[in-house]
Amino acid sequence: MIKYRSTSLIKKEKTNSFFGLGMNRRLLLLSLLLVVLGSITACQPTTTIADNSELGIGGSDSGSVSPRFREFYETHGGKKLLGIAISPLFTNNVIEYQYTSKVLMAYNLSAERSRQFYFAPIGVELGVAEPPTDPGAPGGHKIYQGFIGAYERLGGSRLTGLPLTEVRYNEERGGVEQYFENLGMYQLESEPNTVYLINYGAWMCASVCDFNSDARSNVMESSVVNQPFVATTRLNPTFTGKPLTEQYVATDGRVEQIFENMVVVEASDRPGGIALRPITAMLGVSGQPSAQIDVPAPLLEMINENTGLELSGLPVTPYTRQSDEVYRQCFVNLCMDYFPNKPEDLQVRPTPLGYLYKNRYFQGGSAPTPVGQKITLRVILGYNLVDPDQSQIITVFVYNNDQPYADIRPTLNLMLPGGKTQSIAFPATGSNGRSSLQLEPISAAHGTRVDIQVCALSGACLDDYFLVWGDP
Repeated sequence: MIKYRSTSLIKKEKTNSFFGLGMNRRLLLLSLLLVVLGSITACQPTTTIADNSELGIGGSDSGSVSPRFREFYETHGGKKLLGIAISPLFTNNVIEYQYTSKVLMAYNLSAERSRQFYFAPIGVELGVAEPPTDPGAPGGHKIYQGFIGAYERLGGSRLTGLPLTEVRYNEERGGVEQYFENLGMYQLESEPNTVYLINYGAWMCASVCDFNSDARSNVMESSVVNQPFVATTRLNPTFTGKPLTEQYVATDGRVEQIFENMVVVEASDRPGGIALRPITAMLGVSGQPSAQIDVPAPLLEMINENTGLELSGLPVTPYTRQSDEVYRQCFVNLCMDYFPNKPEDLQVRPTPLGYLYKNRYFQGGSAPTPVGQKITLRVILGYNLVDPDQSQIITVFVYNNDQPYADIRPTLNLMLPGGKTQSIAFPATGSNGRSSLQLEPISAAHGTRVDIQVCALSGACLDDYFLVWGDP
């Protein structure tokens, strides 16, 4: 996942307790797999879509799944749910792995028997994780009602992992999706009772696995959100939609970035340094901004969750029926849609005006000139969940203009339960820009969130958190 703060580019990468690896998992696994695949023929260029009736029952054809994983594979959906095997079995230390199109199956002989088989956490590599929206829910996100059946049949959080995002509508996919640590789920609008898995495995293994997939099942990667739009992290990604462009200099000289639902522009005089471009009038919506126009409560609630009318602008049209399926109201900077026949979680969402704006006004632009140093932080958490008697390990890599930055002493700001804060200095970074800290165990109630902030230089900071999971 990539986050940005101040004038520095800050990249975050997290590990999972199942893996415990101290380097980029994707590069490691793919490099191992390249060696193993050297004498292996290409995988079948086909794909299989799961349907809900088969969840937990398994497919009849295990294809080239290794005997090590065959029972685990069939028990958890087989070919109909997990897709075909797209790699041979390969080993890293004591852990054996095999990719299917949907997941990376793993077997750890040294783990307790009930936890020897699992799906590896590919999702944390995707960079899709959103800020928590429900602190009381595991992972900080509510699981979409339509995915709960599949989630439970797949073994709950132990095998799917914690949710990384809220449920969100994906225009390109034509349905809703939700990303979890170990797998991703989606439903098509045309098939509201069917759950499919996203091609995590095919995405991770793309460099060495020969697999042609149905495009709608693919990981659909968003563009990176670059500076100066730090404050977009205050907005739920479901509200902005995914980026449709990188940031660029528009014809009026302002730095802007087009998202699915709105256009963000640099505004140093506004909170967070951003504003929204008033695109509704530019796209032909007629009306005068007025505080006297009523806004329905569900629409106003979502707007208020994303900095309120200060960002959206005043309403310019009344709440109007567009069809039996959708009602709409437009504001100075965006429009909101209400779908009365959708599940409650999906009834309110911004209108995807960004596509129309891009089609009419985007001319390629030019990249803004970077200002000052380009400091990159890569922070690795040893564990997303820690027991109250377990030590957390935090590793930071510091780069200056993409080169390792040695002899820098990063600082960890630890926000402890009860409001206490603690500042701890990392050892100086080595020639590879790396430094690590081992924290004392934190005795706290089950589910307690521990927030951290890692800073390397003035303005170069990264926020993250982990959960205490278990009773003290």
